[in-house]
Amino acid sequence: MHNLGIGLGFCVFVLEGLLILRGRGSKVLRVFPLFYSYIIFCFCWIVSMYLVHWFEPQAYPSAYWICYLVSILAEFMVLVEISDQIFRPFPAIRNLGRALTVLVSAALGLFYVLPTILGSTRRSLAVSGFVLRTFVTKAIILAVLFYVSRHYGCQLGRNVGGIMLGFSIYVAMNVAMMGSAQAFGSMLFARIIWFMEPLAFALCLLVWTISLWEISPMPDMQTVSAAMRRDSGVVALELTRFNSELSKILHK
Repeated sequence: MHNLGIGLGFCVFVLEGLLILRGRGSKVLRVFPLFYSYIIFCFCWIVSMYLVHWFEPQAYPSAYWICYLVSILAEFMVLVEISDQIFRPFPAIRNLGRALTVLVSAALGLFYVLPTILGSTRRSLAVSGFVLRTFVTKAIILAVLFYVSRHYGCQLGRNVGGIMLGFSIYVAMNVAMMGSAQAFGSMLFARIIWFMEPLAFALCLLVWTISLWEISPMPDMQTVSAAMRRDSGVVALELTRFNSELSKILHK
C-alpha cells in the first residue's frame, strides 16, 4: 500500500512540476500568485518526502504526517485565491471577500475543527476527525464562493473555474474518505490514506493542469445572469457602486 502511495506521489510530482513550468512559460503564475505558492509548497513537500524515503525510511511516516497536516492548512490559500479572482475587478470587494474568507476559515477552525483534537483521547481518531472537519470547512467555503459567483452572475472563466472544479473534486474525495474512516474505524483510515489522498490530489492536479495550460481572462458581465434573471450590466453597475461606497468606508 505504501508503494502504491509512493507511485501515485510520483504522478503528483510530475503534474506539479508540469503545472509550475507551464505557469512560468504562459505567465499564468503571475496571475494566480497564492495558488502557485501553494503548488510550489506541495512540490517541495514531495521532493522532501522522497529524500526522507531514500535516506531515512524509518522517519518517513512521521515526516509524512507533519507535512500532510501543514499542507491541509496551506490549502486555504487556494480558497483565498478563488475569492480574489471572483472579485478582481472590484478591489474593495475583493479585499472584503479575502478578509471574510480568512475570518470564516479561522472561526470554523476554532469552533468546529479544533474541538475535535482537544476532545479526543485517541490520536488516530483525533487526526482523522481534524482532517475531516477541515475538509468540511473547505467544502462550506467553496459552496459560499460558488453561490456568490452565481448570485452576482460572475463568469469565472476557464482558469478560475478549473481551479474551483479541481479543488472541489479533491475536497469531495477527502470528505468521503475521512467520513468512511470515521465510520469504519482507524484501521481503515491507516490503510487507505497512503494511496487515496495522493489519488485525489492527482485528479485535482490533472484538472488544474488542463484548465491552466493557457491564460484565459475572466469574461466581463455582458450576458444575462441566469441565476438572477437580470441584465448583467445592471449587476456590474451595482457591484461598482458597492465597491465605491466600500472604498470610501475603508479609507475613513
